[in-house]
Amino acid sequence: MWQKRCNIEQENFHNMYKKENYNKGKNGEEMALEFLMKKGFRLVESNYENKIGEIDLIMTDKDWLVFVEVKLKVGDKFGTPEEMINKRKLSQIKRVAESYLVLEKRKVKRFEKFRIDAVCIMLNEDDTIKIINHYENLY
Repeated sequence: MWQKRCNIEQENFHNMYKKENYNKGKNGEEMALEFLMKKGFRLVESNYENKIGEIDLIMTDKDWLVFVEVKLKVGDKFGTPEEMINKRKLSQIKRVAESYLVLEKRKVKRFEKFRIDAVCIMLNEDDTIKIINHYENLY
């Protein structure tokens, strides 16, 4: 009985944690979208997903089609958002982007140039923006 109750409590905690992370991720994507739009980018699609993975934002920057990875962290106790983007993550984003180019030919036919960018956001403990960094052409 004790084991079953403990497992249920663990599962509830895990689900709450996942939901909180999901909400923070969505919040980060909205911040990144607003930031990039102020720089002149235009939104094509958000949260594109296929069997390979997901891309947070797909945008245009003049004649570029840009695949954007968004990373958000609250505080810097456990590292920076930039540290969350490693070679494995970039490789996965590249594979998803390449499949998007093949599967969505109608949407991308007017673009000759493609790139992967990242927007890294660090929030203060009160959820105000501490810093936003935009990195172009990561891959």
